[in-house]
Amino acid sequence: MSRTLTINFDPDQAEIYTLIHSVRNFGESVWRNLKTTGLGEMNLGDVDAATTQLTVYRIKARNVRRLQSWIEDEMKLHHLTGTLSIESQPE
Repeated sequence: MSRTLTINFDPDQAEIYTLIHSVRNFGESVWRNLKTTGLGEMNLGDVDAATTQLTVYRIKARNVRRLQSWIEDEMKLHHLTGTLSIESQPE
């Protein structure tokens, strides 16, 4: 069973256009990391359309904590705040 990780960014942390730009830059960083590490999948089209939410799909159970930790660290580097939620998805 794979997992889905959803990142909901705090909309009050910045003016909306600044936030959208930051979220998309962050999303591109996550997408590149996923392509390199294979820890999960993300649709680049979703990143380009993101406003206050991003989703990572098809995360194997053994990779959830590693990916979650990396995303939390990357959010700090991009000065973003938000919440992460993880759900199980049938294959």
